[in-house]
Amino acid sequence: MKSKIGKSLFNHIGLKIISLLLAVLLWAIVMNLADYSTTKTIHNIEVKQVNGSAIENMGKVYNVLDGETVDIVIKGPRSVVDPLTAADFEATANLAELSLTNTVTIVVEAKDSQVGGKIEINCVDNIMNLSIEDKISKELPIKAIPNGEVAEGYAIGSVMVTPNIIRITGPESIINRVTEVRASIDARGVSADLEQQVTPMCINAYGESMADRPIEMSVEKATVLLSVCPTKTIPIVLKGQGTPESGYSVVDINYNPQEITIAGPEDSLKEINALYINDLSVDGLNENAEMNLQLANYIPDGLFLADSNTEVAVNVILEKQVEREIEVSAPDIAIMGMNVNYEYALTTSPGFKLRLKGLSKDISGVEKDSLQLSVDATDLTPGEHVMKLTYAMPKSTTVTVLGKATLTITEKQETTEEGQEPSGEGNQSSQEPE
Repeated sequence: MKSKIGKSLFNHIGLKIISLLLAVLLWAIVMNLADYSTTKTIHNIEVKQVNGSAIENMGKVYNVLDGETVDIVIKGPRSVVDPLTAADFEATANLAELSLTNTVTIVVEAKDSQVGGKIEINCVDNIMNLSIEDKISKELPIKAIPNGEVAEGYAIGSVMVTPNIIRITGPESIINRVTEVRASIDARGVSADLEQQVTPMCINAYGESMADRPIEMSVEKATVLLSVCPTKTIPIVLKGQGTPESGYSVVDINYNPQEITIAGPEDSLKEINALYINDLSVDGLNENAEMNLQLANYIPDGLFLADSNTEVAVNVILEKQVEREIEVSAPDIAIMGMNVNYEYALTTSPGFKLRLKGLSKDISGVEKDSLQLSVDATDLTPGEHVMKLTYAMPKSTTVTVLGKATLTITEKQETTEEGQEPSGEGNQSSQEPE
């Protein structure tokens, strides 16, 4: 009996179908519970700008202020949502649909349409903000800039760039900030002429590069030619010219630097051993003076200054002169050039003296002996002569003779054997007339 019932159950096709349907239903319920709906935030999806020509065709340029990337929140089955990344989505901003407020709606879609059909996409902020400006151009010279130090013993002679003018184009606010265009060349260790192809760079007023700004240049590359010359270090020789105001003397002239480095062709360098500055005027000075002289004004043609110092600082030091009088008498004065056949007698007028005027250090120690006072009687004949006094004048000192010196010259008289001078008149008077 039992055997018949069991056989009936297992052979009944309806029950088998019911069992299968129950199993499938149970599997679907389990799978649905396991693949539940979930959400996920994906950050920094790059927004592609399309149809930008619609703005450019109006003579305008644009700059993205906000919205270069977008964040999205996606919702869908866990099995679909979990593996998705920013690379699975495409974000676009159609600039042809620019609003009056200069904004564009960002549209985000899944790159795989099948995935897109299973998820819901919501942008956190789907607005791109633009600034719209006039597109302008301007021309600027290209400034060649050597970077680094050339080899020791050499200096940069010239730096030339071709082309020397460039046209830059872009948003007005950006172009107006460009103050200089540079073409830099690597000069480190260079000891011979060098040529390089370089990319020009726009620079703002703060010396900062604007390479990351939307600027178009009329040329992509510029040719920079760097020439170098040998150098030579020479002393500076400086002398003052002229006379200070009366009563003053130049005590010293200090200057710095006292040597400089020049550069140029080797043959020209061999011909120069010092830099002479001979036009420093001290005319009319009555106080210390400071001045700066441009060294380039004294460099010979064909050579150039290769020194960090471009000026020589000069300090002229003056001192007020003082006066001193020295009384002199005839015995203090030597008579030079005397004739052995003459007798000489030198006399001086009352109050005969020398007035010295100069720096205190020069005249304070002067004595009569050091002046080496003398008169010159060479070629003078008997009689009275007002003599010119000669002396050894101290450095930077003027001497004024107060009074006069008179030299009386007479012929020497012959002497007799007894030592008496013969007298013509006595002999004549001792003779009796015939």
